Amino acid sequence: MAVISVLLVVAVIAVLAAALLARQTAAIRAVQNEQTRTQASWLLRGDISRAQMLLQAEAQREPTTRLDGLWNQPVNGQPIGEIEGAPAYLFRELTDEQGKFNLRNLVDNGQIDPDESASWLRLCALLGVSPDQANLVARRVVLSLVEADRRATPDNTQQQQTDDKLQTAQQIGLSGLPVTDQGPRLRVIEDLLGTPGIHASTVALLRPFVTILPQRTWINSNTARAEVLAARVPGLSLDRARALLQVRDGGQWFINRGDFANRLQIPDLDESEVLIGITSQWFRLSSALQMSRTTLVLQALIHDSKAAPPQIVWFREGV
Repeated sequence: MAVISVLLVVAVIAVLAAALLARQTAAIRAVQNEQTRTQASWLLRGDISRAQMLLQAEAQREPTTRLDGLWNQPVNGQPIGEIEGAPAYLFRELTDEQGKFNLRNLVDNGQIDPDESASWLRLCALLGVSPDQANLVARRVVLSLVEADRRATPDNTQQQQTDDKLQTAQQIGLSGLPVTDQGPRLRVIEDLLGTPGIHASTVALLRPFVTILPQRTWINSNTARAEVLAARVPGLSLDRARALLQVRDGGQWFINRGDFANRLQIPDLDESEVLIGITSQWFRLSSALQMSRTTLVLQALIHDSKAAPPQIVWFREGV
């Protein structure tokens, strides 16, 4: 009995020691993982600073924003240090967000902009997005922006604006606009995936052509895709837009808005009503740090006003 009791005590002590050792090992591994993530996070945040310096240098070199700029040179697998004794590789891409359709433009002074709404529907038709999905996206954006950018307007014009914009609201399935925002504002197009009824395939189709920025913007004719320009300029066919951009990408960049309007060769086009420019102030940084066991990704929105150093509007990290 004495021998059996001793063996039982030893067995219990061994089990407790093994459990304590396992907990200690797990705690050490968690601390190491946190240290690795922190080190990788700071390496990626340093890449934001490099992107800011790149945009600032490009603004000093070239007044227009073009696809042949220094900013539009992706980084593919550049070693930038060691983590856990193994090399870490950086991947980076800067995207001109003003080369895309800005969903923020759908709302102006707390009401729907009929011209931008028509451009949005044309873009969805060109991309093969169904009208139902296009209306769901527009409704989700509008309901989260009705309080944005309200400005005082004369009473004699406010009623006419309201009537026109309420009619446009009815076209996308809204009987009227609420007084306050009805949902959180979107940062990126992927945030639409949380909206009931919007398909992941719709978001995938829109991703290369659509953005969501904090304020209304023009479209940069030197970086926009043919579908975006054809949707934004009434009377411009997709084939004509592609032919125009083929010449542009061959080196004949647009030097001003008048140059863009002249090349369109649309006699009845009112240049003042087309939000087209040749520069950009909003860029999206997508970076990834590839390590031996995992990959850390970062996205950031950078505002480059050209008058001051580029500023970070927001950034998010994830594995």
